[in-house]
Amino acid sequence: MAESTLSKISWTEFRPDQRRLVTGAALTGAGMLLAAAGVGVLVYELARAGRSWTGSWSMPPAELASRTLHQAQTAAQSAAQAGRDAWGSYEESPLRRR
Repeated sequence: MAESTLSKISWTEFRPDQRRLVTGAALTGAGMLLAAAGVGVLVYELARAGRSWTGSWSMPPAELASRTLHQAQTAAQSAAQAGRDAWGSYEESPLRRR
């Protein structure tokens, strides 16, 4: 079996600069903290604006949702009743028989 390519590499020559590694890690950490703070400000502002916007509606969102749900349930019941009525009144024509 042939030797692995990794076994042919002299790993003793691989010596990264420790100071640059630490600096890179510190900058990455600081950038992550800054990004997290930015996301926090963004979410806070969107939530504040959403609450302000929905607060200006003439009908509260919960009442609007309840009303819309009731309308959807009524429409579904009407459609189901129409389907039952159509099925009950259907007369099979002679052309449709096999």
